[in-house]
Amino acid sequence: MDHNHLFLLFSNFCIRQGLSPHTIRAYRSDLQDFQKWRSSQDYQILDRETLGAWLEEMRNRNYTPATIKRKLATIKVALNWLEAMNFIKKNPFHGFKILLKLPKKLPRALSRSNLSALFRQAEQDVQNQACLRTKTIRLALELLFVTGIRVGELCSIKLQDIDLDSGVIKVNGKGSRERQVYVVNDNSLLLLSKYTKERATYRPSTNTILLTSRGSAATPDFIRRNLHCLARHAGIKSRVTPHMLRHSAATQLLEQGVDIRYVQRLLGHSSISTTEIYTHVSNASLKACLKQADPRALFNP
Repeated sequence: MDHNHLFLLFSNFCIRQGLSPHTIRAYRSDLQDFQKWRSSQDYQILDRETLGAWLEEMRNRNYTPATIKRKLATIKVALNWLEAMNFIKKNPFHGFKILLKLPKKLPRALSRSNLSALFRQAEQDVQNQACLRTKTIRLALELLFVTGIRVGELCSIKLQDIDLDSGVIKVNGKGSRERQVYVVNDNSLLLLSKYTKERATYRPSTNTILLTSRGSAATPDFIRRNLHCLARHAGIKSRVTPHMLRHSAATQLLEQGVDIRYVQRLLGHSSISTTEIYTHVSNASLKACLKQADPRALFNP
């Protein structure tokens, strides 16, 4: 059985497991890239030599260490599954070690002034054009920030996942891990409640909470495009993404003194080390504030 067919079986398994369309597309792209290269180089056997040559090829293409790590991880998880299902006898990744030094990349968070500008613009858009699209984007902005959820998780929320009385939303995260997030702000909860009542008048074809202007389920791409336009109209020069709102939520919570373990649980991180990267952002903010205040400068001779 050829590896193209085996990787297709793995892809179908991922779909059955309920992985996000974004993850499945990324897996397929990485595996197709690898197989296309193998075919061009006539690597018939998938062994350590092949993996080493693929690693060298990616370096020659000037891929970043993060991209190389991701592409290799895709192949590894696919081969792990194939080995577990007895489609292959031996996984060539056993004993295959790669040293890749990844640069420390801090998450990009929005400043308080930019966040304020976004919320003002979203409200203004609804007042100027109270259509379903503007209302959806305003609610999406609200939920992304107050709950810190991923855009894919946001678009998957169904009506039955929301308890308006308690302000609890059930979220299906990465790896099909279920968790709860909380809408504790009264204005945010009122906005959510109003939207859930109004959406019924559009006779939606889906039970997911967020809708497009046509009444269909809002997709992550729909949210990204409209959020980008919202930011541009708000006068924000940098490109704003939904994930930046997740970063901003985590940063603001930590700066307000919320225990990092609570932030970890809210964001759905399996390891607290993932959440700890936001402490670097908070420390950077602290340093900037101290530098601006600089009380020692008051006593310079």
